[in-house]
Order: sequence, then structure tokens, then C-alpha cells
Amino acid sequence: MRRLLLALALVLFAGGPAAAQQQPGSDVADDLPAGVAEEQITVSSTYGGSYITVFGVNPDRRGRGDIVVVLRGPNEPATVMRKRRVPGGTFPFGLWINGDPVQFSEAPAFFAVLSNRPLREIASADSIWRYQLDPAASAQLASAVPAGGDPSAYRAALVRLRHAQGLYQWYSHPPQEGVRGGLTAYPGGLFRAVVRLPANAPIAQYHADTYLFRDGRLISRQRIPITIARIGVERTIHDLATHVSWLYGLVTVLLALLAGWGSAMLFRRP
Repeated sequence: MRRLLLALALVLFAGGPAAAQQQPGSDVADDLPAGVAEEQITVSSTYGGSYITVFGVNPDRRGRGDIVVVLRGPNEPATVMRKRRVPGGTFPFGLWINGDPVQFSEAPAFFAVLSNRPLREIASADSIWRYQLDPAASAQLASAVPAGGDPSAYRAALVRLRHAQGLYQWYSHPPQEGVRGGLTAYPGGLFRAVVRLPANAPIAQYHADTYLFRDGRLISRQRIPITIARIGVERTIHDLATHVSWLYGLVTVLLALLAGWGSAMLFRRP
């Protein structure tokens, strides 16, 4: 707790005297003082996930407004298929297969949104879609949906599947017993948001976006980059497989041959 207060004090000191900055053509200021406990997370062979802590302070001296924190992972292509029943054969009720694939050119690989109260009570549906506070708003279709299909249904299916994998998360309350994730608002406008990053989340560049809404209107925001990187042997192997794939394949084959030769020598009959 002491470390958190010290970090918040630094944010206050750094962000207090700064003048509000606005993007060209926008009435939204970029003066929401915020930071993260660790801007770089290292991944080793024993990595089992981690927690990311975002802290900040409401620049409104009266503490008015609502805070929303969104942790976004990299965008990547995705495919969603619909199950359909094919009758016939030895199956009395038919056979269920995956079909009608729909391609997404990009969708967040990880997405977590935290707020001090339910998001629908903070911002309108139009604002949620405009500022991409919902992962479905960031999912870009790359192919047409099947005849009679609804694009929103495929977006909802993508969100549902990744939520089941722990890759999409929602919190609208402080951390509760048994659940560490959530957003806590302190007196004076200080806030802290804790997000669980599971082990199956991609190793890549992330962004933590903080928003201040007042009466349904976005007042201020800030973006903080977060790097998750491999270290040690895992990084060497990954870089080799990614950048020098032919050498990685050659080394893999040689190691397999060496392992086979060693086993043959070890267990050969006299």
C-alpha cells in the first residue's frame, strides 16, 4: 500500500502542474494523470500469468466523474464458425459440425475493461462503440456473414469464446474476496485498477487506456504502453524460430537425430 501511495504521489506531482492538452479537432483532453506499476513484464519458463496495476488520479479537484480503465492487447486475425446439424448416417440425431466460417481481419487478443460502476451507466452505447470500450467494437469483419446471418451475433460469439478463455474481462466494482481484479476509487480522486493477465495471453505490446467520463461525456484520457517480453532461453528460441526459421528447423532436426542416436547407443544390446 505504501508503494502505491508513493507512486500516486509521483503521478500527482508530475501531472498536477501540467496544462490540459487536447488532440487537434477534439474537445477531449489528454491530461488524466495515470501510470502502471510495471511498464515491462518479463516472461520466463515458469511464467503462469501476472497482474497489471494501473493507478492514477481524477484531475477534477471535486472528484466528479467516472473512471474507466481498458487494458488492450494486440490486434490479430480471428475466425468464428457456427455449429450446424447434418442429418443422416448412423447418428440418429444427426452430426454437429463447424461450418459457415466468418473471418475477422483484427480483434483484440486480450481486452479488459474496469470501471467504478457499470459501463452502461457511465457512457452511452454510441460512446462505448466510438471509443471501443467493448471488444466487439474493435473486431473488424474481413468476410461476409452467411445468408441470413447477423454480424453482431458473430461478434458476440467471438467475445463469448474469449471470455471463457479468460482473455476478455469486465469489472465494475472494487476487488472482492477471492477476486483480485477490479477498480478501487479512493478519497481525493485517487484510483487503482488491477487486471489479471492469464498465461495464455499473447507475449506482445499492450496499452492501458484510462478515461474520465462526466455526465456521459468523455472529458479526459491517457494511454500508457506496457511491454510483455520473453527473457532467457525462451527468448532466444522464439527469436530463432521467428527470424531465422530455416536455422531453427535445421537445429531441431539435428537435435532429434542426436537424441535418437543417443538412445540407440544407450539401449543397444551387447
